[in-house]
Amino acid sequence: MKILLVNPPSGELTMGLKHLSKVEPLGLEIIGAAVPDHQVELLDMELDTDLAGTLERFQPDIVGASSQIVQTYTAHQVMKTAKDFNPKVLTVIGGHHATLCPQDFNAPYIDAIVLGEGVPAFQEIVERRRQQRSFADIAGLALPVNGALSLTQSRPLPRSLDHQPFPNRSLTAAYRSRYYYLFESPVASIQTSMGCTFPCNFCSCQKFTGRHFIARSPELIVEDLSSIREEFVLFCDDHSFIDVRRMEKLHDLIRQRGIRKHYFVYSRADCVVQNPELFEKWARLGVEIVMTGLEAVDDGDMSSLNKRSNVEINERALEILHRCGVGVSAGFVVLPDFTEKDFERIDKYVEARPVIVLTELTPLTPLPGTDLYREQQDNVLTEHREIYDLAHFIVPTALPQEEMYRLLRKYYWRVVWRAIRRLRLYRPRYALKPHIFKLILGALRVALMMRRAHEKTHVPVPEVQALHPAEASTAVS
Repeated sequence: MKILLVNPPSGELTMGLKHLSKVEPLGLEIIGAAVPDHQVELLDMELDTDLAGTLERFQPDIVGASSQIVQTYTAHQVMKTAKDFNPKVLTVIGGHHATLCPQDFNAPYIDAIVLGEGVPAFQEIVERRRQQRSFADIAGLALPVNGALSLTQSRPLPRSLDHQPFPNRSLTAAYRSRYYYLFESPVASIQTSMGCTFPCNFCSCQKFTGRHFIARSPELIVEDLSSIREEFVLFCDDHSFIDVRRMEKLHDLIRQRGIRKHYFVYSRADCVVQNPELFEKWARLGVEIVMTGLEAVDDGDMSSLNKRSNVEINERALEILHRCGVGVSAGFVVLPDFTEKDFERIDKYVEARPVIVLTELTPLTPLPGTDLYREQQDNVLTEHREIYDLAHFIVPTALPQEEMYRLLRKYYWRVVWRAIRRLRLYRPRYALKPHIFKLILGALRVALMMRRAHEKTHVPVPEVQALHPAEASTAVS
């Protein structure tokens, strides 16, 4: 059979990282590798919006898509376009948001919604389709039937990710030279684990896996890593370093194989503090930037997020990473009661700590499916999924929203100039990269979007329409 996998574009209202990076759809590359006996193509609509032309040329039997929350409506468009093209096409949706909020994909043009880790479920769907059998006995699905969702038996979480095939990166061969992450290009991604055991109330990752940490064995990670041609690799994990022994072994195996890469990884600050020697070893191995959610500059704000950490731990983690020669990408939550004094406090905190080379200022966002959403559900200003991008203000703020976005713009420009200075992005290594012009345009576009962002909170949820040929070229902003 012919299987078309589609990475939908982020929504037109979505701001933030979508304009500053384009990375491979790793989940779809894994799904594509899981059905090797079939003809598979992958359309990355972040870079190529010609869905109608691809359907006409490829004539797929199955169209599958993965959806994050900001892709909700474009994923619907993909499914509807496929069904309008050929009503016999099987349409399957999965991914993070589809798992947490399957009701968002209850539509007559969607045949199956995969809940949770999707490899075995998709393999069974493909086999049942080949046999022309029902999906009712496949665990871990939500099936739209007569306007309602019919849930099949739940699928237990896997104990490890070792059952997953290596990503089939040949599926994105046409796009790989155009993938970039901020100032690095080209980049590749790797998944070594999923899930997190900590109970932060704003985080949807731990809800996806029920606060379980599910890892891949170091031996398989090294095999995957050794096949990657790109020099810069993103660890697409929720928290790679939870299992310290695993990361010790992975370090040793990478070193034994002589693999030389540059890495961007995520870790909690308390993990850094508890394992300084491990991070020193990984720094020598090639880790250049550690992303960590510092969240706040005082313990009062930290405790409101159920972070189970404190500012002293953050300070010690910054000291350790600075000593290792590793830069920090620090995330801070912008709380609804912030005034300019709070923005200024964060800015002064970062300015006084040279190890922080990148800074994220993230408006408190109650993501559907999280504890924070249940707490704030009566306060959310919109259900428009494209705005749940960690860049919009979703709940009421003490200052007018127009003023909050002005402050975000003001302090993000300081973030940009500080990054240029601290990372020396004016060096030829960065300044001459082909994607830098796109990055600059992306940053300018975000700044312009923020000028009108306060008007978007009340934009009505759109009616889903198919991406017809005349519309396809405008699908990606």
